[in-house]
Formats: sequence, C-alpha cells, structure tokens
Amino acid sequence: MRYEDVSEYVAKLVGKGDDVQVWVGKRSVELREHGVYAIDPTRGRLLELLARLGSPKTVLEIGSGAGYSALWFMKGMGSDGTLDAIEYNQAVAKVLETAVKKAGLEGRIRIHNGPALSVLRDLQGPYDFVFIDADKDEYPDYLDEAIRLTQRGSMIIADNMLWGGAMVRGDKRREGARGIMAYTRRIFNDERLSSLIVPLGDGLAISYRLK
Repeated sequence: MRYEDVSEYVAKLVGKGDDVQVWVGKRSVELREHGVYAIDPTRGRLLELLARLGSPKTVLEIGSGAGYSALWFMKGMGSDGTLDAIEYNQAVAKVLETAVKKAGLEGRIRIHNGPALSVLRDLQGPYDFVFIDADKDEYPDYLDEAIRLTQRGSMIIADNMLWGGAMVRGDKRREGARGIMAYTRRIFNDERLSSLIVPLGDGLAISYRLK
C-alpha cells in the first residue's frame, strides 16, 4: 500500500471545503508568483479538528496567504473565537481581506500586513493556538515568538516540516531546510513542549505547551 494512494483516498473523503474555501484555494494557486502555497484540504481538516478539540478563543497565523488555513481554523472555533492573520505581501493581504468578507468573518479575523517578525514583536497574546507557515529560514525565530505569545495548554503548529522530503533525506542544500531542521530539533528537545510531526501532505508539526 503506497502512501500516495492512501493520501488520495483520504483527500477524496475530505473534499475541497465550502464555496468560499474553494474560491480561496483557486486564488491561492493564482498567487503562486507571490509565494502563496496553501495547505491541502486534508491538513485543513486536521486544523479544524484540532480547533474543535482544543476550543481555542485566540489563534495567531504567521503567514496566512489568501486565508485558506484561517477558514479551516474558523470552522472549528466557537462563534466568539478570533484569529490574527499576518501576511507580508500587500497584494495577497488584499485577497485575504476579500476572503474574510466573503466568509462573513469581519471583526473575527484581524489582518496584519507586514514582515512577520516585526508584527510579532508588537503582539502581546496570549494565544491558544499559533500556526506557522511563512519564511522557512525564520522558523526558529517564529518559535521564539510563539513561545513568548503562548502559555501552558496552548498549541504551536508548523507546516512544511517534511519540506518536499528534504528533511527525511537530511538535505541541507534546499533553501529553507536549515531553518526547518533547527525548528525540528528544538521542538523535540524543549522540555516545555510535547511534539509530533504528522505526515499529512508536506508534514505538520504539532507541539503542546506542557509548561
């Protein structure tokens, strides 16, 4: 049984999401030239389920793109939940704003347009969930900020932890690989975190704050 066959089977069961998510998915493909690579629906469903299980009131996204992952989070959150979305590219942030309006989530999703680390240093938290999906070289810095902005019981989730197989092969040559490797070492050696990489799509690292 091949992993690819299993992934395709599960993807068919999950589907592509609601009408707004389908629209955002298509727009994300059109925004590839701006570095937008949305998660696949299977990882999206996992984010939704984690939100349903964890009942977060506050979520922080580092690298929101056009809003695809944010919409999955919001599906799993209660009606009083809010999400802070950080997006560096102004053109992408405008599409994200349109997606928020289409989904009727104005006031619940707050968009921060600017370099992620600059925006993060102005935020106070605490956040119940932090989702990391931005510049791979900066993953260790994002982890520092995520730990500062969370507390015991929070979750820190990071995408692209397999990085197209580069992590499995130990290939440090691919751009961004060293940042992901450093992030991986830290989450599995930090006594404040209990972590696991779930091999869905390009890999999601899920870390639970123990203290």
